[in-house]
Amino acid sequence: MASDEDKLLRQLEFYMSDASLPYDTFLAGELRRSEADATVSVSAATLAGFPRVVALLPDLSAEERAEALVAAAARSDTLRACDGGHIGRRFPLPADDPAADHSVFLEGLPPSADEAAVLEVLAACVPDAAPASTRRLRDLKDDRQARAFSGKWHVELADAAAAQAVVDAAAAKSLRKPGGQALRATLLRAHYEAEAAKVAEYRRKTAEKQAKRKAEAEAAEAEALRHAHKEHGKVLRFSGWAADRQALLDACGAHGEVAWADDGAEGHVDEYWKQLQLRLAAKKAGGGGGGFGEEKGVVLAFEGVGPGTRREELKALPVRFVDFNRGDSDGFVRFAAAGGAKAALEALAAGGEEASGAMPQISRLISAKKRLIFG
Repeated sequence: MASDEDKLLRQLEFYMSDASLPYDTFLAGELRRSEADATVSVSAATLAGFPRVVALLPDLSAEERAEALVAAAARSDTLRACDGGHIGRRFPLPADDPAADHSVFLEGLPPSADEAAVLEVLAACVPDAAPASTRRLRDLKDDRQARAFSGKWHVELADAAAAQAVVDAAAAKSLRKPGGQALRATLLRAHYEAEAAKVAEYRRKTAEKQAKRKAEAEAAEAEALRHAHKEHGKVLRFSGWAADRQALLDACGAHGEVAWADDGAEGHVDEYWKQLQLRLAAKKAGGGGGGFGEEKGVVLAFEGVGPGTRREELKALPVRFVDFNRGDSDGFVRFAAAGGAKAALEALAAGGEEASGAMPQISRLISAKKRLIFG
């Protein structure tokens, strides 16, 4: 398990690495360049405000976090603490590296291999390619955050010819590590360009995915709005209506034909209305089903019931719903099947039944404007 100090240093090294810093548009504007060795540095105070640094040092102030970063940089083999509270790279950025044209990117060695092992491999396979310097790379994707080595190296050669000789030996499978397995070698400039191309391609694909998700979200929102205007625009929701039901119907009816009204509960849409919309949608889709005007014989209208009548007194199977509020004297009863209203009307005509001491007038709706009346 990595210590907190190693986790902080590993995070800091990642921020300043070849894999991150050249592509960080924010830090690009924060860099201070050294004319002496073409290296760059960043203010520790700037890095101290980064969310991951704050998460790693939750109990420290911004100034204390900056001091901790400077102390961590002093332990690094790729970074250094600079004057003015800055943290700098020991090596130039890829685009500024003057040795890139006569260096190679070497990979395939064991993570435990040291500089002596690299020199041994090169001497055995390319005797004339004595390296001028070597740089051992750490694994920036190490999930343990233990700053483990990756087995990858930057090797600077005397000149471009020597670097090309190493690359050619690797291509011929003659550049091998102890044990016989072939190593891979690429000119460092070509390696830098390939990595930059990978980042550009990744960003392009990410931008395409984001644009696609945005377009899909906008299309879904537009479809939802279209559907809402088409289907749900038929219902007007109201609350706080102080006048009576008829005043409501008169106010709405002045602007269009009212098919149904429910002044019982705010925002309530009766099951009858839902089922009606489903049938209309099915009919338009070719699935049959009747519209409002075709559902004849299922609704009874009644008037003149007593003032104490309750909805429960009017509702019995197979009734689908009762449109009636206590205190009203009229309403509607909808049956579950066509013909139910006719059968009920005939039975009531034969026997009659009072509702809270009053004999209601009952009629069967034949159309929007016609009704058969009993009472």
